[in-house]
Amino acid sequence: MKKISFLICVLLVVHASQAQSIVGVWQGYLGVGGRQIRFVMHVSKTGNEYSSSFDSPDQNSFGLQGSKTVMEADSIIAEINIMKAGYRGLWNGKDSIQGNFKQGNFKTPLNMKRMDEKDVPKPPATPIRPQTPKAPLGYLSEEVIYKNADSSLQYGATFTKPIQGSNFPTVILISGSGTQDRDGSMFGHKPYGVLADLLTKQGIAVLRVDDRGAGKSSLGDNPAKLTSVDFAGDVNNSIQYLLSRPDVDKKKIGLIGHSEGGMIAPMVAVKNKQVAFIVLLAGPGQKGQEVWNFQMRRSLEMTNLSAADKAIADSLINNMNLAFGKSTDFDAVQTEMKEVYSNWKKAVPDSLEKKLFITSPQAAMLSMAQQYKAGLAWLNYFLNYEPSTNLEKLKIPVLALNGTYDIQVTCDENLSAIEAALKKGKNKKYEVHALPNLNHLFQTAKTKVQSYNSIDETFSPEAANLVGAWILKTTK
Repeated sequence: MKKISFLICVLLVVHASQAQSIVGVWQGYLGVGGRQIRFVMHVSKTGNEYSSSFDSPDQNSFGLQGSKTVMEADSIIAEINIMKAGYRGLWNGKDSIQGNFKQGNFKTPLNMKRMDEKDVPKPPATPIRPQTPKAPLGYLSEEVIYKNADSSLQYGATFTKPIQGSNFPTVILISGSGTQDRDGSMFGHKPYGVLADLLTKQGIAVLRVDDRGAGKSSLGDNPAKLTSVDFAGDVNNSIQYLLSRPDVDKKKIGLIGHSEGGMIAPMVAVKNKQVAFIVLLAGPGQKGQEVWNFQMRRSLEMTNLSAADKAIADSLINNMNLAFGKSTDFDAVQTEMKEVYSNWKKAVPDSLEKKLFITSPQAAMLSMAQQYKAGLAWLNYFLNYEPSTNLEKLKIPVLALNGTYDIQVTCDENLSAIEAALKKGKNKKYEVHALPNLNHLFQTAKTKVQSYNSIDETFSPEAANLVGAWILKTTK
């Protein structure tokens, strides 16, 4: 899902005081997803210039820089334009600020207190991941900036290629859902950076790109209206950039899509004849609604339910989720969810509901709608997207891989659906592989539920070798 990740933009209105200064560190609590998370604001001043930065310690997010911080009369304004969010509060001239946080149409109270420096949450030490590329790389690496045809969008990327040889295949990495930098950085891991490293060492050039709003890529207009179609357009712009490079073999350009990227790659390939092959890493073969329903059921339902009880629980989650696929209007989504829950509840006593769910399903689903309020257009498109539509049209070589420990895009169901669509379209040039013990990020895991953070491996070398060997064989 390429929704805009939860970050913060702040607008403060305060009364100035001769004896006190708003400079310092402030903390409050935001209600998100049914829980309270800490929100920290740092305000500083150099000469006559103010600056600000923000932390969300419970989300492991630190040092988000404000894009604008100014004093206007008795008000201070600190913004991060990319997030289209804000906080307006009234300072008492001493140690508290009272106000409301707002992001898009979402608004919630947020009161903050001044903090002592010793109490300020510190970022955790970044784990040292053994596969993170280190110099000397053994290949050429170039930081690049390019734009779309009308220069309304800018993309920041890294292009890596072998030191020797020419006419090597070139791939574009397409990220999964959420706003990610070119390396796919999370939990100290850089999965796309590591994959690029492993592939380039095999003799394949790689372009990995910051998503819109991340790194050096611009967000563009109307972010709330962005869908996978727009992200497919970004991939086409990256293809045009590669075509402008004299060191790229125009007949050997391919796409590697991970997760949602595995949905976008076929969308691009069926229309752009420059695409010579595609690799789908944990790409969906099932309709988006099925993938989403599975994820929500797994998040909310108790484990080890009887078949009868699970059917009752599934019916509620599946039917409440239908609201996302029917409308992009927040009020309409909420209204339908409440109606579905009310009808379901008529036949389900409180005791059974508590037996079926980890938490209140109505509260959790309404909270989910609130969290996706600014991304309802993206979610609506995803849920209604049928991957087989484009997969059946593909005549180019396709490699589809998934890990048997993937609990986000399940292995058997999605690989089977991908293969069925390719067979129906009479594609003769595909391979489908289920890779044992690999999770959604293609890490080797001990169990299906082992956290990404607890695994030192960033990307399975065996999986990367399989991808590289297939690309080199396919582009001979």
